[in-house]
Amino acid sequence: MKIFVISLLNSESRRIRIANQLAGKGIEFEFLDAIDGRTSNHPYLQNYNEPAFLINRRRKAALGELGCYVSHLIAWEKCLELNEPIVVLEDDCELTENFIDGVNFIANFTDKMSFIRLEPLESKMFLTSYKGVSFSLVKQLKISMRATGYVVTPTGAKNFLNKGKIICCPIDLYLKNSFLHKQSMYALIPPVVYTTNADSIIGHDTRGLREHGLTLHLKRFVFKWFYILMNTVTTLTNGHVKF
Repeated sequence: MKIFVISLLNSESRRIRIANQLAGKGIEFEFLDAIDGRTSNHPYLQNYNEPAFLINRRRKAALGELGCYVSHLIAWEKCLELNEPIVVLEDDCELTENFIDGVNFIANFTDKMSFIRLEPLESKMFLTSYKGVSFSLVKQLKISMRATGYVVTPTGAKNFLNKGKIICCPIDLYLKNSFLHKQSMYALIPPVVYTTNADSIIGHDTRGLREHGLTLHLKRFVFKWFYILMNTVTTLTNGHVKF
């Protein structure tokens, strides 16, 4: 599978770091120039739905956060353009020694699933779909946040794009809300990608600014539990398949 690393064009230190990691393992890859929400005029940025984002996160989106979202949309477009599964990495990730073995293992199952997370899960609520000698594939029942590293197939990319071009939440929350895109979310165990403590380009200070007000709190409460219910229904409806 081709490997694409989402990275801002001017993030030189990050690019050098991830390039050294991949080169050290003899892995070919391509940089996918990320969208900088602070300076870009990419058309997808016009799809920001601030009222919906406020309900989902009780705050407005950071400009870097919008750029991150659009960058993943572009990665999915690349997957459709190639019409083949691809690996998507963010440039602040750390790869394990068995990264390429994990990716090669996943390649045997990309005709059966649309999204496979490469980083650690946040919950042990999952069902094992395939247990191998060194790796296992599990279906997430409680879908993790983050989008640091994953494999996406054309089927997944198409469905993610169809429902995800309106920006109503951060990209990892969109992926978590499976009732929107209807895709079963799988993960590789053990993980082969980790998130580092590199400074975020999204803007943590902006993300910490929560808005107040009874109406917003009520809307958020209702939508939050609606999402939980619908995600649960979608997960159960998709069923569990063993390979």
